[in-house]
Amino acid sequence: MYWNTARALCTAIAIGFSAFVAASLVPGNEARAGAAPSFKIENKALADAVNAAQAAAKAGNYAEAIAKAKEADAFQGKPPQLGPLLHQQIVAWAQQSKNYNEALAMIDKMIASKEGNRDELLAQGWSIATAANNAAKRDVYTQQLGTNLTPQARLAMASEMAKSKQYKQAIDWVQPLLEPGKQPREDVLKFIQANYFALNDANGRRNALEQLVLYYGKAEYWKDLLQLSRNEKGLTDEQRMDIAKLRAAVGDLKTQDDYQDAAQQALVANYPSEAKLILDKANAAKVLTGERAGRLLKMTNDNTAKEAAEIAALQAKAQTDPNAALRLSRVEVSTGKFAEAEATVRAAAKVKGVDIEGAKVQLGHALLAQGKRPEAGNAYNSVTRTNKWYSVARLWSLFARRPAPTQAAEGKAGKAG
Repeated sequence: MYWNTARALCTAIAIGFSAFVAASLVPGNEARAGAAPSFKIENKALADAVNAAQAAAKAGNYAEAIAKAKEADAFQGKPPQLGPLLHQQIVAWAQQSKNYNEALAMIDKMIASKEGNRDELLAQGWSIATAANNAAKRDVYTQQLGTNLTPQARLAMASEMAKSKQYKQAIDWVQPLLEPGKQPREDVLKFIQANYFALNDANGRRNALEQLVLYYGKAEYWKDLLQLSRNEKGLTDEQRMDIAKLRAAVGDLKTQDDYQDAAQQALVANYPSEAKLILDKANAAKVLTGERAGRLLKMTNDNTAKEAAEIAALQAKAQTDPNAALRLSRVEVSTGKFAEAEATVRAAAKVKGVDIEGAKVQLGHALLAQGKRPEAGNAYNSVTRTNKWYSVARLWSLFARRPAPTQAAEGKAGKAG
């Protein structure tokens, strides 16, 4: 919007007693440059006043610039195009110098004379009143706007609130833009999560990021959401591994340290096959170099070689220990035995004493690995909200609800999950 652009009013070039004003350089007129040609100022005193206003603004003397602009505006017989341009620039210079009363007075003058778009001027005045902490004036503009508030104006007004550190009010102000039953606007969700970040409200920010991930699925949103989850306290080694697996599935592992840390987390949880899947991706990305990478690869390969015997032991123990069966199901997913993993975890979930919420998450992994995204989502969503597995399950539910680009991609995501 033009009131947010701090540019010069025009280029005034004195030629004898004349000056040419390039209307195309006025904020908001850029797109109309071809339809709004430069116009000629014949009066030397008027041209001098315009040039003096420009020079004062360039020097940072906005009070002088405004005074000269008003002097130019007072000339009788000036080109009709010049008045609105002067008015717009007076508002901009007043805002730059935080002379909010001056800016609001000019806005009111423009509204009274029906100069420009009334709703845009009212929204502009509302924003300036907010920056000035002038609640009474802001309420007047709000009442005058009524139901004519466009989404763009509402978001701009909320942005002014945020600039004044009125973060909660800014969040409340954009809520009408999130219409029930409709896909939420990306710019509104980004605005909300940024304000929750400023409030240091992790839950509010997480909710907004979850919506951004669900509806838009961009890597930057996944990265921020997963970072929030990684910072959560009290997670078990398996839960941290599940977050690392999801980072791999959504492409959030970029650097050598990313891959190594994720693989290390799988080793800490004692799932070497998961670590191997992650390091295989790192090798494919050609990011593994150095001594640490060599040690990690060797440790992973050594532990993976021992896993066959451990699987046999788990199979025997799973007959009487449902949590051993749950662990076995995890190993089966990481070694590509997806259908077996589903059968194992379903059987374990029926036995008393099993970590039932963890079993729900593992069932989701087994189903997702087979490409059964809706069923996987249902499994993740069944995790009890108060359980320690809930935050991890919610992340995977979001991933399951996102469409798989291709069948090949589905398989890769399944192996990561």
